Order: sequence, then structure tokens, then C-alpha cells
Amino acid sequence: MKNAHAVALGRLGGKKGGLSRASRLPPARRREISKQAAAARWEGRLPELVRPLFWSYHFDELRLPDSEDLVMLHVLAYGSTEQRNWLRQRFGDAGIRRWVVDHQGKGLTEKQMLPWVSRRTAKRWQSAKPGALIWEKR
Repeated sequence: MKNAHAVALGRLGGKKGGLSRASRLPPARRREISKQAAAARWEGRLPELVRPLFWSYHFDELRLPDSEDLVMLHVLAYGSTEQRNWLRQRFGDAGIRRWVVDHQGKGLTEKQMLPWVSRRTAKRWQSAKPGALIWEKR
């Protein structure tokens, strides 16, 4: 059995402690803390929304950032608008662009690359690699 007096004191401290601390933190720090909390909750798991894109993988074993390349490729190549919007929220346009540039659009069609690189760049990458147009004509 717990001591009622100790429980009351604990609740008093607990109730005002978190709120008063949060009110003293700058907004940028509060955002950082909330992002860390969200990351800890998700532990890098992928949402059910993208499960259909990984038909030949053990979906529950895929984790970010370990499977980032696979996730990017599958969502960009096969994903619906809703799934690509999730990718944008998760990695941002800059993160997706960085991935597309680093991989020079390997596995993507010109149309799939266009939101992140110019048409000219996409065509240049595809013409430099003999097998790249296979993706364009599939």
C-alpha cells in the first residue's frame, strides 16, 4: 500500500514540473524534444500505409534508417500519391532529392525523378547507363 501523503506530494510536483519546464524552453527546443520522443515511439518502424510496396520482404523487419535505400526506391518507384506524401513528410524534399542525386535515379523513370531533379539531368543519367532506359520503357 502506498503512502497517501507521498502520492499527493508526487502528483503536485509531477503536475507542475513538466509544464513549468516546458514553458521556460524555447519553441525550437520543444520541437526538438517532441521529434526525439516521436522517433523513440516509432523506433524506425514503417507505417502500414507502405506495407503493400514490400511484398517480397519481411515488412516487420524493415527499419529506418537501416533500410532507407530500399524504402526510398520502392516508394518512389511503386508508391501511390499518398505513400509518396508520407515519404515527403518523413524525409522532406531535400532528403529525397539528396537520395535521388546520390543514386543518380537508378531504378526510377524520368517522370519519377522530375519532382527532385531537372528533366535534362534525368535524361543525362539515363543516357550514361545502358540499362537505365529499361525502367523508362517498362
